Amino acid sequence: MKKAKLKIYVKDFTLTVFGSILYSLSVNMFSVPNSIVQGGLTGISIMLNRLFPVIPVGAAIFVMNTPLFIIGAFKIGKRFILRTFAATFIFTAAIDIGELFIKPYRGDNLLACIFLGVFSGLGLAFVMLSGATTGGTEIVAILVRQKMPYVPIGRMILFVDLLIISVSYFVYRNVEVIMYAVVALFVSTRVIDFVLGGAGHNKIMFVVTDSPKKIASAVMSKIRRGVTVLPASGGYSGREKSLVFCVARASEIARVNRMLSDIDKNSFTVVGDIGEVLGNGWKST
Repeated sequence: MKKAKLKIYVKDFTLTVFGSILYSLSVNMFSVPNSIVQGGLTGISIMLNRLFPVIPVGAAIFVMNTPLFIIGAFKIGKRFILRTFAATFIFTAAIDIGELFIKPYRGDNLLACIFLGVFSGLGLAFVMLSGATTGGTEIVAILVRQKMPYVPIGRMILFVDLLIISVSYFVYRNVEVIMYAVVALFVSTRVIDFVLGGAGHNKIMFVVTDSPKKIASAVMSKIRRGVTVLPASGGYSGREKSLVFCVARASEIARVNRMLSDIDKNSFTVVGDIGEVLGNGWKST
């Protein structure tokens, strides 16, 4: 058991480090040198650095995240916040240290924004696979969702990111900055969705388990998705089991899989794409 847990910790740490470094490369190689603003606190820090070059981008991101870590530790959970704190620390440190060594790309702006989206999307996806985030708007969105569960997290984050990108016009005085940033944001979200669960936005999950109540409770309370529990039996063994059915966003699948691993390591899960979801109670986020 201890060996298995150690393997999981090593895997998560590796994903966190690799993802955070990839995300930091997107900032140092493509975003800052080509004046392409990203969303969230990263975008705000890039604009602050543009206005006041003495302010390091990484340090600014970390300082702005600090109060969110403190609030999140009480409202969301210490385990999630500790993982997010580690990812944010590595990410922000890699930005400020990497600035001294990384050669920036200064070429075609369209190529820069596409690769900015690819690098940031891959980085964020790997961090999410480790069970964390890089802080910022993700923590705010989760906190808001706890008070207003009807508010879609994905749309909320997208709205904030677009708002921050729009504000960049007043810093750079160039409408093309906004256009390139929107392209980068689109590429990034597509890469995240693809890495976390395939090309589709919505996913269907079937979980065969001996602990249906625990899994249903965890999904409903932490992911805020409805579930359906059906009786099932093994075709070979004949053992009575339960089938937990759930529809979720691609970006939520990694968190659900992590919970399944914690609750029932012997569960059997099938994940598939969905073309369309209709019905009372479903809101795509």
